Amino acid sequence: MAHLMLRCKNSRRLLTLTISLVCILNLSSCQNNSLHHPKPSWFKYYSAYSDKEIQEYYQQAIPQYADQDSNIQYGIRTFYAQRDYAPFWTEKGLNEFLGSTLQQYLADATSHGIHPDEFEYGYIVSVIDSLKNHRIANQDSILYKQLLDLELAMTRSYLRYATALRYGISDPKTVNGGKWLYKYEKPDTNFVQEALAQMKDLEKAMESMQIEDPVYVRYQKELATWYAKAEREPDTLPVGTWHKRTEDAHYRPLCRRLKWVGTLDSTVADTNRLTPALLAAVNLFRTDNAIPTSDTLDKETLEKLNRPANYYIKRLSANMERLRWHVIPAKGKTHIAVNIPDFTLCTFVEDTVAFKTRICCGRTANPAKAAWRKKPNGLILAAKSESPLLHSNINYIVLNPEWSIPYDIIKNEYYSKLCKSNTAVVNREHLYIKDARNGQYVKPETIDWTKVNRQNIPYRLYQTSGRYNALGQIKFSFPNTESVYLHDTNNKGAFKRRVRALSHGCIRVENPFDLAEVIFDLNEFDTIRKEQISIIMGGEPTTEKGEKYLEKLEEQDSIRYEKLSEYDKQFYRKLMPTTIHLKKQMPLYIEYYTCFLDDKDRMQYRNDIYYKDDNILIYTGMNR
Repeated sequence: MAHLMLRCKNSRRLLTLTISLVCILNLSSCQNNSLHHPKPSWFKYYSAYSDKEIQEYYQQAIPQYADQDSNIQYGIRTFYAQRDYAPFWTEKGLNEFLGSTLQQYLADATSHGIHPDEFEYGYIVSVIDSLKNHRIANQDSILYKQLLDLELAMTRSYLRYATALRYGISDPKTVNGGKWLYKYEKPDTNFVQEALAQMKDLEKAMESMQIEDPVYVRYQKELATWYAKAEREPDTLPVGTWHKRTEDAHYRPLCRRLKWVGTLDSTVADTNRLTPALLAAVNLFRTDNAIPTSDTLDKETLEKLNRPANYYIKRLSANMERLRWHVIPAKGKTHIAVNIPDFTLCTFVEDTVAFKTRICCGRTANPAKAAWRKKPNGLILAAKSESPLLHSNINYIVLNPEWSIPYDIIKNEYYSKLCKSNTAVVNREHLYIKDARNGQYVKPETIDWTKVNRQNIPYRLYQTSGRYNALGQIKFSFPNTESVYLHDTNNKGAFKRRVRALSHGCIRVENPFDLAEVIFDLNEFDTIRKEQISIIMGGEPTTEKGEKYLEKLEEQDSIRYEKLSEYDKQFYRKLMPTTIHLKKQMPLYIEYYTCFLDDKDRMQYRNDIYYKDDNILIYTGMNR
């Protein structure tokens, strides 16, 4: 990969030099995209060529052009029909200025994390080289077919380059294994036609495609740094017992590694000791890679320090593709962003971070161990329990939520436990049971689970409200097709884990009441309303108004109880779910970035826990 990048950079320098020489030798050919360029001197070899005949040949062939992308197919047919099928790139054999300009930008596709050959760069260069060196037969049928293929390839590569930079080169839902639920912009016929119309001023068109977003440009800068570092990668560090000592000869190559990754200043002298400066650089690397800081070295840190430059090039390439996708709607100044690989939730209010906390997300399965996940084309499907990537709006909050246990969980997790100890499980986990056929409560002791068909369970389980509930005391709901939500949890210890992909798909929030406070403030809830919410969840009143509100709730509970039948009174629950509808809904984005900029503009790298980066790299060609 490193050698490829070097070749691409050298190619761009040579192409730039070629363009400059062409302009110096023939200034008129560089005006107006060289629309009136002379026939290249080397093309005089092809005596079989005729301007009239090539146009007639194109007129017969191009209307039959087919492409897997219907927009490109229609655009190309229309573009050449409007030109009366006159060549664009292969006018008079070859427009060298246009060809050199296109090749220059295609060769530089690596700066966007895309392999140039995804735009047929290698093919175009090869055919032009064959033409220039007279390796194409001087026969009209062979020559015209070769020129037609080159003409279409160059137009197609131009369009796909434009599409890749504007919309991304991959389909987001495909590369995310189906768990990508965003609405997003897609290229259409109008985009293709506009791009083709701009092609007449090719250099300006290609330059206008370059992305100017500051975050994207920052990724490009980081990527360029790693391309350069790939040419001077230091020796790999041994992973042995030496890192347990404070003095050892291996600390010198460690210094060189840390300078290479960019956490140790290049002016710091190499040393055989674990100095404070060296330790600080190690811990900065750990922070950049989500490794706990420490005053010693460890095996994990050394193994990640040994990552080659190609690791970073791939991570950046995959995430630059994510930045090119245009989700609808785009983020506003106030929103919640959940980044799955970082296991964090960040709340922005007017572009300022108002709240940040840790999260737990849906678990996954290693595709090496779950063969069903890997398709023949190399793509990895999303596991059913993965948290979906989506945009929605939190439109209501549930206090004291009950958990309606999904059928799959009843079948795969609860069934065997209930067969062993029916009432014990129900009592321990505060469950109640309903008959799925009529919605009636069922006493647990009346069910012999060993006689229930596991593949057709006629009962549904519910966990009552309370601190012991799997959803905790508060749930944040938003419309989505995966039936997931943000919620509190009774398992606070899970947030101490580094890898927190362990739920059935919902997002557990470590400090949900702080999140609720931000949302309540946005909805202008006053202190009285907030006290009422606290009382609903079992808190004690702190004001006279709060005491009156509690009395009102108790009276309502008494009325509700009296209306129940004698049978249903056995299942009475005083603490019941309460829904709070929000006038100002909170936009939510569940995202997936394995590298991102922190608040200090340092690039952070995280593990690809859902195995999605490789899917993207198949389309960008950076997995070669």
